[in-house]
Amino acid sequence: MVRDGAPSRAALWLCLLPAAYFALVALYAALNFSDYASDTPRLLRYIVGPLAISAMLVLCAFFLSSEAALSVGITASSILFALFLFEAVMTYRLLPKQAGLAGIVDGELDADRFADGYPPAVTVKAMNRDLGVETLSDAILTGIPEAEVLLCSKNGAPVSYRADALGLRNPAPEADAPVEILLLGDSFAEGICLPDGTHLADRMRASGLSLVNTGSRGMGPLLELAVLKRFGPHFRPDMTLMLFFEGNDWTNLENELQRSWLSSVLDGDVDAGPVRMTDAQEQAARDMVGRWWDGSAASIGSFLKRQSVLRNFLALHHVATALGLHYPKALPEIPAFADVLVSAKETAAVWGGEFTVIYLPAVDRFGGLLPHDFVHDPLREMVADAAAGAGVGLIDLVPPFEATGAPRDLYAADAHLNAAGAQLAADHILRALRDQPTN
Repeated sequence: MVRDGAPSRAALWLCLLPAAYFALVALYAALNFSDYASDTPRLLRYIVGPLAISAMLVLCAFFLSSEAALSVGITASSILFALFLFEAVMTYRLLPKQAGLAGIVDGELDADRFADGYPPAVTVKAMNRDLGVETLSDAILTGIPEAEVLLCSKNGAPVSYRADALGLRNPAPEADAPVEILLLGDSFAEGICLPDGTHLADRMRASGLSLVNTGSRGMGPLLELAVLKRFGPHFRPDMTLMLFFEGNDWTNLENELQRSWLSSVLDGDVDAGPVRMTDAQEQAARDMVGRWWDGSAASIGSFLKRQSVLRNFLALHHVATALGLHYPKALPEIPAFADVLVSAKETAAVWGGEFTVIYLPAVDRFGGLLPHDFVHDPLREMVADAAAGAGVGLIDLVPPFEATGAPRDLYAADAHLNAAGAQLAADHILRALRDQPTN
């Protein structure tokens, strides 16, 4: 029944403000349809649901009695305010930890001892972009040799490692070829914010294996294939492991396929470049690192921009995560991923080695009030199908993480593995390798 009289201004404001918020959520999703509305779960979550809430509030504002509309408006606005208050508290609690884990050094650490190494969150992709590299043979695929590399700061104390003679995170002296394992991967393989002895590669080494870790932040599957083609023939590993991270490796692959200097990686006879940097490459890399440290590479401002803090706050990211309603962007099929796996297998076979993919889940898969595995599993299935089609092994870390009953406890505040997570992953990988049949 239509109410008698005009709506009160207070009722209108209190109903229409939250209605406008949910309408804007739906509008943003519609403008980014392929990311947030290309399948039924995301369509319901990001467009249908918010529009339904918005429409109900508008109807309440104009068709309920003035008192009822005011009551609905007060309730809706109070709930929305409480959600933003929760979001603010969670952001306030987690942001300092995340900033430390990202290596922010503004006014807290003397960065001079780390001036030869890449600043935190800066990648080899950025190095090659800023140097204008055009071919894989000229590309820099590691950090600076024997530099002290800052990973993060914890409670004001730096966490770092000394790079080996190749610019990788391995203990000295260099392992003698052939090694048992070559580890490919991104920051999870590098061991972000984990001291020596506690990260994944070192926990695997603790079993007595000879292992070379080539992991470096920001790497994706295509760049990791380039690393294998450069370092594999030198170390001739019995087993090459590619750590595939559910959170961003698919997007990394999409981006890497657009980089001209990586376009030849899938060619069978590509020149992958020298194992050790030339003097000219090393000097150019050191000069670039110096410019980065002089700039904003490890500043609070650059960190906030990378983390999209304002966007996540407006999207109620922590609220959605707690409710189990934070759905990752929809991901397209990428046939080239299967080509990467086939090429990696063929590369390893040259020296009689094998190749296996490790599927590492993102922390967002776990927890939340409502189940949401169904929005993460399509990527997991695409990776499994590609591995099966390429005839390579797959070690899936989702089941052992879930079996702990508290999988979120395996991750640090920045969503990387903590020491417990690295230990569990290492144990399961080693056990799976013992049980895995040869390719």
